[in-house]
Amino acid sequence: MKKLQLGAFDQGLEGWVNTDITPHLVVAKIPGLVHLLRGVRLLPEHRFRQHREGVFAKLRYLNVTRRFPFRNATFDCVYSSHMLEHLDPRDANHCLKESRRVLKQGGVLRVAVPDLDQVVKKYAPEAPEAFLEELFESSQKTAKNRHHWHYSEFSLRRSLEAAGFRDIFKETFHQGRCPDLERIECREESLFMEAVR
Repeated sequence: MKKLQLGAFDQGLEGWVNTDITPHLVVAKIPGLVHLLRGVRLLPEHRFRQHREGVFAKLRYLNVTRRFPFRNATFDCVYSSHMLEHLDPRDANHCLKESRRVLKQGGVLRVAVPDLDQVVKKYAPEAPEAFLEELFESSQKTAKNRHHWHYSEFSLRRSLEAAGFRDIFKETFHQGRCPDLERIECREESLFMEAVR
C-alpha cells in the first residue's frame, strides 16, 4: 500500500510518505546546524534528541495549500491529524480536493481534528480567556501553529462532500478503514472522519 501522511511533524511512520512544512526539515538538512541551535539555546533538549534520532530527516516537505507533487491516483490512503484546523477554510478545501485527487479509486482519507462540538461545551462565561486560548491557540508564536478554523461532524462532512467525496463516515479512535491506526493515531479526544474516493 502507498500511504501519505499530511502534517506529520514528529510522528512520521515507516511505510508512509510523511510530510510537513516545519522548519525542522531545514535544520535536519544542514550539517552542524542542530548543534549550533542547541548551543545558543534556540533548540530545546527534546527536539535536539529528535534530530539525533533522525525524526525530522524522515519528513518530506509538502505545502498542502499548493498542488501536491504527486500524480493522480497515487495513494491507497491519506491521513491527517490536527492539521486542517491550522488552515483557513479556502486552503483546507484545497487540501481536501488534492487529497481526493491523489487517492486511488476506493482509497481512504482519514481526518482527525478537534471536535468543535466538544470544545464549545467547555466554554465558561466566567473564564472566556481559557476557552479562547484553546479555540485559537493564540499563544503560539507563528500563525501556522495557531488555529484558523474548527469543524463539527456536520461542517467537516459538508467540506468533504464539497471536495468530491461521497462515502463519508464518522469513526472513533483507532477504528476505521485507514491502516496503521494503532501506530499513527495518538489524539483520542478528536473528531475522526473518513471518506472513500
